[in-house]
Amino acid sequence: MESKDQALRILKMYEVLRKGKEVQKKLFCAEYGISGRTFDRDIEKIRLFLSEEYSGEDVQYHLERGSYRIPGSGERGSLSLLELQMVVKILKSERVLEKGEFEGLMMSLQSVAEKGDREDSKKFLLNEIGQYEEKTGQGAFMKLFGDLLKCISDQNMIRLKLKEKRGEQGRVKFFPVAVEYQFSGFYLLGYRQENEEELMAFGLDEIESFQMTLQKYGNEVLKRYSYQEGKEFLKNIEEQRRRD
Repeated sequence: MESKDQALRILKMYEVLRKGKEVQKKLFCAEYGISGRTFDRDIEKIRLFLSEEYSGEDVQYHLERGSYRIPGSGERGSLSLLELQMVVKILKSERVLEKGEFEGLMMSLQSVAEKGDREDSKKFLLNEIGQYEEKTGQGAFMKLFGDLLKCISDQNMIRLKLKEKRGEQGRVKFFPVAVEYQFSGFYLLGYRQENEEELMAFGLDEIESFQMTLQKYGNEVLKRYSYQEGKEFLKNIEEQRRRD
């Protein structure tokens, strides 16, 4: 009977933890009439199970609240403090966003931080916002980025207007198929309307504006492109720029 009670108790504890909820030690002990030492043994059994499953998860103790939880469990779409810090440091180092865009994105990231990390996440993000410096002349990036991805998803031909080029040279009818990142920034890849066989790329910082057209391109254009081909193409572009 005792072993059955123990199994049911551990199962209940595990169920609560898997839902992303906290297990308060004192409350749990009182509810099930067990000692603190018995509770600790139950927790260790769950930890052992998680380690044997190679899930990368662990039961963590929150000293101030006297509670246990599995970080991230039951919180789909949430970020741990470490995950959030990694994302922010990458964004900050690339400086592709305007100051206002960076600040807005930081607030969005704060809203998806794991509950137990929200206070630490807030302090970290406010500090990063204060330190962020946008590039001189940096234009709005996120709208351009999002609009281009929408055109790719909808398979719309676009008319690009390029910076520092005049007349027809600065205007390109383009079938966009991907936006990829290379060492020096983001690139739009695709094919000219006049030559659907030749892959081309433009840095997003080269694009002054673009206009979406109602003309669609077929799946055969999308299928022509591959991620590996795109990365190799961009690598060659940047190597050529370094030589020049």
